[in-house]
Amino acid sequence: MRSDVLNSSSNSYGQVPSYLKTTAKTADFTAASGHVYVVTKLDGCAVTLPVPKVGDVIKVIFDGATSNSHTITSDASTTLFEGWASMSDTADQTAAAMENFVADETNDRIITLNRTTTGLSGKVTLVGVANNRWYVEAELQSNGDAATPFS
Repeated sequence: MRSDVLNSSSNSYGQVPSYLKTTAKTADFTAASGHVYVVTKLDGCAVTLPVPKVGDVIKVIFDGATSNSHTITSDASTTLFEGWASMSDTADQTAAAMENFVADETNDRIITLNRTTTGLSGKVTLVGVANNRWYVEAELQSNGDAATPFS
């Protein structure tokens, strides 16, 4: 391989892509592509997504809420989620307490972390795969018998 191609990315292996900007959030907000949002709002945070474009990337990191729920909602009822959520029960770290859920791709447009079974905290990565579709990878901590965060 040519040395100019071989070395063009060797210094950035394992680093956060430069197109992702990290921002702390303490209030409800509308997300924008190219951002990592660290949500520290303790009484639940409502995140609204923009219309997806192919290749858009948004990451949301949730601290645990003490009241209400954290939610991520698509821009319209016709913009749906596909993908998965992996739930880890913080109270019981046995294999039975680790559950995975898949968005049904027919009507799921909201992700809810309700402070217990559908999530307490965690990381959600969203990638635009069509003008009406977000691909979701969610790694969430729950408390109690896990349930799907998708609705």
